[in-house]
Amino acid sequence: MAYSPEEKEEIFKKIFKSISEGQSLRKSLKEEGMPSRKTFFKWLEEDNEKGNQYACACEEREELIFEDILNIADDNGADTRFTENGIMTDHDNIQRSKLRVDARKWALSKMNPTKYGNKLDLSVEDNTLSKEERAARLEELKSKLLK
Repeated sequence: MAYSPEEKEEIFKKIFKSISEGQSLRKSLKEEGMPSRKTFFKWLEEDNEKGNQYACACEEREELIFEDILNIADDNGADTRFTENGIMTDHDNIQRSKLRVDARKWALSKMNPTKYGNKLDLSVEDNTLSKEERAARLEELKSKLLK
């Protein structure tokens, strides 16, 4: 299907708006009148400005997901329920909230690993032992094994 420049512009606006409001690209492209994923990425390759706008929309979505994590974690409204035996802790709801937080954390770590991924300590300490220190350590370990 061929799109006019005006139609393409409207499509970009709709997609970027839905992404910045938290929707996935996949879901956005499933709406009626939207191009295929392949076409969308081809358009992005042809227009650097649209690529930048897409990246900004994705960053806005990341911020929304981050806020969702905090909101889910802070919402304890359904952690307890009233039963005929009194107030009971709803462990299923707590576990579901934990799952929702963990899923979002994982997704963020994949979307933007430098910002939301686990930080790895890649520093190296020089723990080189001298020949005498190695021999003494070896003797110490042997004596512990032989006890």
